[in-house]
Amino acid sequence: MLITVMGLVIAERDIGENDRFIDILTAEYGVVEIGVKGARKLTGKSNACTQLFSYAKFCFSKRADRYYLNSCEPVRSFYNLRLDMRKLALAGYFVEISKYCVTTGQSAKDVMSLLLNTLHMLSEGLRSEAFLKSVFEMRFMSEIGMLPQLIGCRDCYSYESDEMFFMIDRSCLLCGEHFYGRDFEENYYHVRLTKTVLHTLRFICLTDMKRLFNFKIGEGSQRLLNEVTEKYILAHLSRSFKTLDFYKKICEDETDIQ
Repeated sequence: MLITVMGLVIAERDIGENDRFIDILTAEYGVVEIGVKGARKLTGKSNACTQLFSYAKFCFSKRADRYYLNSCEPVRSFYNLRLDMRKLALAGYFVEISKYCVTTGQSAKDVMSLLLNTLHMLSEGLRSEAFLKSVFEMRFMSEIGMLPQLIGCRDCYSYESDEMFFMIDRSCLLCGEHFYGRDFEENYYHVRLTKTVLHTLRFICLTDMKRLFNFKIGEGSQRLLNEVTEKYILAHLSRSFKTLDFYKKICEDETDIQ
């Protein structure tokens, strides 16, 4: 039986001299590993579709408990990502997160939409890297069922007090009264939020996908937002990502040069 789906290549592994295994993210089947014969040949028909970040129409079949590619039709390559090392590294971080969290047989429609839209914005330079990183991290966690409780204080349900703390490790908010009242100490996972950042987090997590990228935020608020979203995703996925470390190293090196 042939299976035809739209898919985004999120990982590739070369096998032998000419063959390749690719992992594609699909809306219907989650992440699917596909064997591709002759993918590395310069004249191979599937070459353009089986590279990292390629979005294409894939037709494949199952043989001996593995999927093998029959044909493919390219749709989008996100070529501009390959022209900028920082963008390429950040895109690699996005797909590494997706590969780690999405399994085979799992519906991934919203995750795929989020990833495709984020890669489009990044590739075309429509939003800043910091903006896209924060939006992707927080919305991704919401889409996979790790939405934090951001409506109000966990203890008194206050929607907005003079001080609001995001307890990242506990996935909840505490107002100043209940934060200090319980003798919590401000630490790595307890971050005091400004009203702007609190409203932005709520917007990212709860707004319709079509409106997700339609907001602006100042530089200072963006720095705090980036701190919060990165801490949140790393804390709740309980691991680090080499692609994130690489991206941050590139940013640091460029800052040192300047």
